Amino acid sequence: MTTIQLREYDESEPIKLSIVERDALQRLIGRATISPVAERSDHYTINPKNTVGVARTGDLVVEIQPKLPIERALFLVAYALNPAYWRQHLVDLQSAETLHEAIARPFADFAEFATRRGVLNGYRQIDESIAGVKGRIRVSDQMSKRGRLSTPIEVSYDEFTPDIEENRLLLAASQRLLKLRRLDPETQRSLRRVVKRLNDVTLTRYRKNQVPHLRITRLNRRYERPLALAELILNDETIELSTSSTTSSGLLFDMANVFESFVHVALREALNLSDREFPRNAANRLFLDSGQNIKLEPDLSWWQGSRCVFVGDVKYKKNDDGLGKNPDLYQLLAYTTATQLDEGFLIYAATEAEPVQHAIPFAEKQLHVRTLHLDADPSNILAEINELAAVVSTSRPNSQLLSAVS
Repeated sequence: MTTIQLREYDESEPIKLSIVERDALQRLIGRATISPVAERSDHYTINPKNTVGVARTGDLVVEIQPKLPIERALFLVAYALNPAYWRQHLVDLQSAETLHEAIARPFADFAEFATRRGVLNGYRQIDESIAGVKGRIRVSDQMSKRGRLSTPIEVSYDEFTPDIEENRLLLAASQRLLKLRRLDPETQRSLRRVVKRLNDVTLTRYRKNQVPHLRITRLNRRYERPLALAELILNDETIELSTSSTTSSGLLFDMANVFESFVHVALREALNLSDREFPRNAANRLFLDSGQNIKLEPDLSWWQGSRCVFVGDVKYKKNDDGLGKNPDLYQLLAYTTATQLDEGFLIYAATEAEPVQHAIPFAEKQLHVRTLHLDADPSNILAEINELAAVVSTSRPNSQLLSAVS
């Protein structure tokens, strides 16, 4: 087994790779740049860009550490997925050495604790053909298939079973994590105990963007913690690698997408807005030209009916001088033009500079450049979000007619 350790955005030292390994690595981490070393045909330098996590194909394992502390990166991912849960349950992950261990360890603990006294059971409707009568006869199906009321009978009935969505999610997440190498042995043992308890549950393959979000009730309350993490593990922020190969698996995160998702969800929560009022993007709603050929998709937008009252963009970039980068400002200017707003906000990941405001006299626009300090504690990061929400709330048109930020 060959292990390559990388760091987000850092170029590695020369690494010896075969052509097969080089090509496999490029498939695993599509954003990475793999550059040949001069005069050494089998050595390469690798920059993973903003991808972090772990991936494996065959005998090649790649581990990419985030520049942020691991627990901070996990906080951004998890809060964007389920802010209500993570306000109440912040997991101490200081001792985790890798991002996937930081996720696997609390999931294994929570899942094992939730299933220790027995797995959750629920009612599931079964439709089948049987020799007798059980439950309700499906008359229309019976007549269309059999032409008469004789055996076998088409019936429907409710079965009390552990094969329900909650357990399927826990099983799928456990199996996903067990495919990852270099997990702590105790974490692996905990995951295997969970899998054993779920032996009567159907192993389901969940597609990205189609992982169900289950409502927590008094009946499944003890599953709340592991379900929150299972959704994270199976959610679209994770990348399923080389799905055609049974030897490939991974848990990778695009930190640019993570940051954008976090800012969107956290700002929406701070403004107390719905998904409809504060959508993830303004797809098919915003165009720069009158012919609607130039489509715009800002990361942040607040809508009152068909009218946009706030627009902004999020960039996972360093902003050392605090002024913002020209292409990003041009993009924001296009957004304010298309929305007919006087102001727009550009939000960067980190800088020591103070907030900046650019006046664009010919267009009569104000472009605000703000930053979030991601190396701070989660409470401080959310405090910065609340400050930003207060500024946004007062800068929008007709702000006195809208509800104030709670």
